[in-house]
Amino acid sequence: MFEQECVPFAPALIESMRSLGYSFPAAIADLVDNSISAHATDIEIYSDPSSEPFLIILDNGQGMDEQELYEAMRYGSTNPLDERSEDDLGRFGLGLKSASLSQCRKFVVVSKKGETHAYSWDLDYVIESKAWMLKGYSQEEISTLPMIDLLENKKTGTYIILSDFDRIKESTGNINETFNKCLDDMINHLSLVFHRFIAEGLNIYVNGLKVEAKDPFLMDHRATQRKRESSFFINDEKITLKPFILPHLSKLSQDDLDKIGGKERLRNDQGFYVYRNKRLIIWGTWFRLERKDELNKLARVMVDIPNSLDYMWSIDIKKSTASLPDIIKKNMYSAVYESVLSSEAVHTYRGRKEKRDKDIEYVWEKIKIRDGYEYQINRTIPQLELLEVTLDEDEKKLLNSLLNTIEASFPVQALYVDVAKGKIEEKQEDEEIIEKIWADLQTQIEYVKHNNLPIKDYYMMFMKVEPYCNHEKIVERIKEEIKKYE
Repeated sequence: MFEQECVPFAPALIESMRSLGYSFPAAIADLVDNSISAHATDIEIYSDPSSEPFLIILDNGQGMDEQELYEAMRYGSTNPLDERSEDDLGRFGLGLKSASLSQCRKFVVVSKKGETHAYSWDLDYVIESKAWMLKGYSQEEISTLPMIDLLENKKTGTYIILSDFDRIKESTGNINETFNKCLDDMINHLSLVFHRFIAEGLNIYVNGLKVEAKDPFLMDHRATQRKRESSFFINDEKITLKPFILPHLSKLSQDDLDKIGGKERLRNDQGFYVYRNKRLIIWGTWFRLERKDELNKLARVMVDIPNSLDYMWSIDIKKSTASLPDIIKKNMYSAVYESVLSSEAVHTYRGRKEKRDKDIEYVWEKIKIRDGYEYQINRTIPQLELLEVTLDEDEKKLLNSLLNTIEASFPVQALYVDVAKGKIEEKQEDEEIIEKIWADLQTQIEYVKHNNLPIKDYYMMFMKVEPYCNHEKIVERIKEEIKKYE
């Protein structure tokens, strides 16, 4: 038996490594990881979306000397099984290379740590040389790179320039428009994936404009519910779960909706948000512990995991997918159960305000039946009682038949679909609606007067029935009217 080294054929392997499935936003996020791991506080991204676009990523991190830069450019520069610092966002030693070349054919890295050094991977040069040949740059060559003076003005830092975006060119007839769309998607992605870093002081700029953090939990909203935090240990490593319940849609401003990605994302983005060292890895999934449901859409669970458990979560090179280990499922279910129930409660009791008087009459009553629930019109509300006063027995039977027909034809499925699509808008408590409700009440009070019925008694009944009891201004007006008859 003998052994012989088998070196991968550089042109074939380096082209194959481009097809790991990076999206443009995920690729740039992987490069931003390196800046954060280098303790950068400012990350600047510049683009030139012309017919030959380029993208520059510049940071003020600790930088690399020549040997460190050479090792960073090496494929497989670190062993994924090696123990790393707690704040390290890398894993495979491939991110810088695989992320960059997934989008372009050439990238240059310039780093300043005392002196300034630069290396480049150029796919066409690798193919031409048929070897793993890096290009090194002289100081004169470095000085010709676009906007390199921004690095020279920093004490330490790293500059990356991506060019020759062949795959974007091949996918469009308008490279300028498509590249700008990629930049928009990138900004949205960075604002979410790094929102905790941004909230703690990290500055990310794109063409001079600061990227604002998106907060999928709306932590600063006064109506956001923070549920019981829990944690458990796997192999002496701590995993923390923090459930949140977003406010009801009617309490969200447009700014709030922008932070969570828009109203249409509410349902799709419910579930776990898994963070690895505060960097968002995967979101909007229940890992099959629960199904996505309209009533669950306000539930979010923040999950913090250390990088030492990467192997258990099957986190991929792109750091954009992960799978839930069976050993962890049982520990996470309680967080799912509590958050989902709370999300349902926000919907179920929306509009039914807590009152000291528990004798509130609701128009629709929820009736428990053998296999679930059904809804019936409450026959004791004063609106119906007032009508029945003037009806004979035959007319009362017709009225009851009509109510039965309404109940039987209640469009449950259609309503569910419309709510899921966000097409049902709840009426807000503005002055116009208040006046319409008050006018409706006065019409019924005139009917009470016309039939010589006790006005005060009916006012008191109306004060405890929907929709009047749901509006504080209406209740206050009713109380003022009652005083007139005391």
